[in-house]
Amino acid sequence: MIMMKKALFGVIIVLFIIIGSGCLSTSQEPELMPIEATPTSTPVAAAPIIDYSNVSDETCGKCHTTAFTSISQEGGGHDKGCTYCHFQHGVKPKCTDCHELVHGTQLRDCKECHDEHAPMGITFSLDLESSCSLCHPLQIEEFSDHPGRHADLKCSYCHQTHRQIEACTNCHAPHGQALTYTECLNCHPAHFPQEIDYLDSVDTGNCAFCHEEVSTTLEQSRSIHSILECAYCHPVHAQIPDCMDCHTKHMANIDCLACHPAHDPLTMEFPEGTLRDNCTDCHKQVDDILSGSNTIHNDLGCIYCHPEHRYLPTCESCHGLPHKKIHEDYPECAQCHIVSHDVKEIVFTK
Repeated sequence: MIMMKKALFGVIIVLFIIIGSGCLSTSQEPELMPIEATPTSTPVAAAPIIDYSNVSDETCGKCHTTAFTSISQEGGGHDKGCTYCHFQHGVKPKCTDCHELVHGTQLRDCKECHDEHAPMGITFSLDLESSCSLCHPLQIEEFSDHPGRHADLKCSYCHQTHRQIEACTNCHAPHGQALTYTECLNCHPAHFPQEIDYLDSVDTGNCAFCHEEVSTTLEQSRSIHSILECAYCHPVHAQIPDCMDCHTKHMANIDCLACHPAHDPLTMEFPEGTLRDNCTDCHKQVDDILSGSNTIHNDLGCIYCHPEHRYLPTCESCHGLPHKKIHEDYPECAQCHIVSHDVKEIVFTK
């Protein structure tokens, strides 16, 4: 009996060791019971379609502040109301839904230049410089045809934003204190300012900013030239007209400017050596009298006595008072010598 108990005890110990070492475990995974999947999040219900037809722009602006401010201030033709383009929340229309490719197929991405809520507020960058010519070929051609300092500049130097016009006086000193930007353009085309051009109606005051001395002469002149606009005689800058375009000549070998200053033609100054023949063309009757007078006056050139036109010298300036006794009764020379160009033709007036 005791032996059987010992044998049974030994078997129990062996079994305990075998079970503890895992020798009886299987290599197959235990079969799991199927479990119902548990959702990780709650499904979102589809957003209801909101009717925007009665929603005001101000209501949209409460959430979309930037877009609302831009389109209110710089919307241009886009300022039609928010729901015109966004008939449902989140809907963003394509530009071509309303517009064609107005700048051609080379500029397909409108948003490279245009903000949809401020389409004309285009901010330029160097990347856009090459695209200016697609919309502004005339201006680029003007630069090409008229090389100069303006042509060497990038478009964005003067136009930081689209349609911005830089005032000339921001870079250039004006010709006069009162000169405005518009008056600059009266003479200087913006893209080739060195080629001065102006309308026939340009005000003479504009010309005076640069031609002050000429302007002053005209203001003081008594001739009809003083009431004409500068562009009447000078339709092109620096062009000098021919006097015969308006006047008929009164000299055979005509050189108008030899006697008549262009801007004050009635104030005539004769250069030294002016020939008597020049005067004869206008004063032939006087010359005929002088030629037949047989006096020393006939040997003198006209400008000896008349250095300026219409200047009449006094007899005393050359002759003094040669007839002292006679002058007591005839104090004025012309009382006896009544024809100044034929002084030997004496007539006593009393």
